[in-house]
Amino acid sequence: MCCKLLFVLIIHCFIYFIIGQQCSKPVGRQNMQLKDEYINKKTFEDGSTVAFVCDVGYTPVQDSGVITCTAGIWSPLQLICERSNCGSLAEVPNGQVSYPQGTQFGDKALITCNTGYKLVGKSEITCGTQGWLDRLPTCEVAKCLQPSGIANGMFSPRKEDYTYREVVEYSCNKDYTLNGSKQITCEENDTFKPSPPSCIWVECKDPVIPNAVYIDGSRPPHRHKATVIYNCKHGYKMNGQGTLTCDINSQWYPRIPECISNRIYCLVLCILTAACSHLTCSEFLCLESNQSNKSFTCFIHECSCYVYCYIYCVFNSKMLGEPSYSMGRM
Repeated sequence: MCCKLLFVLIIHCFIYFIIGQQCSKPVGRQNMQLKDEYINKKTFEDGSTVAFVCDVGYTPVQDSGVITCTAGIWSPLQLICERSNCGSLAEVPNGQVSYPQGTQFGDKALITCNTGYKLVGKSEITCGTQGWLDRLPTCEVAKCLQPSGIANGMFSPRKEDYTYREVVEYSCNKDYTLNGSKQITCEENDTFKPSPPSCIWVECKDPVIPNAVYIDGSRPPHRHKATVIYNCKHGYKMNGQGTLTCDINSQWYPRIPECISNRIYCLVLCILTAACSHLTCSEFLCLESNQSNKSFTCFIHECSCYVYCYIYCVFNSKMLGEPSYSMGRM
């Protein structure tokens, strides 16, 4: 009986000794994990070895990652994993490469082109496990297609396409006027700016200015920017400017002036006596005037009748002073 108990005790001690020498599943550091063949095991025999590998996107920079179970204890793990670094991309002619976050795994490189060039390819490239994941794009000079033609005009030079900042110049046929910009430029968005001009017919009619005389300037037909000069006749004053220019809208600029009489007109309102009831009142032109004392001499037909008259005198559409009263013979 004693021998049997001793045997059981020895068996239990052996089992405890064997189990006590095993190692539990090891835990690695950040950015690493056990190799696939060790992941499902929970315990490891004394003397067993396991290996850690870096996570995707990380690179081992120290040791191989192998540890050994000895008397239930794992040897120190020396493996260090750092993010993979793709390094800088090559230079892009006529463009720029920037790295807002860096050049490590998961970071992105941004590619832009200089003004006047357009990107051919992707503008973003991501750093992967084996380096940058896409080809480097290129920057090609911007090109504009031939601009549209215009009626009654032409442009030069004529080509199939034009490079960035190249200039096209327009001109009009004889007697037509260019309305708009004479030159347009190929810009970075593959379009010409500003829009093409047009060729229009510009002709101003002879100015009609009553009581004015032509002094100098162009003769009909009056084309764009033609200039004429007018003065008022004697006894008239100009309201406006006497020098006029034909503008792009076939109108004179500034507006056509007026020649206003600087004479004084008198309106005579007469109260006729019975003997002169056959007479009628009319408007009389003052032959002489003295504005300082507001005295006027007006032409009145002689007549054997006495009349009472109120004289209203007007200069430049304004009444001068108060109406005067007189009595005389007509």
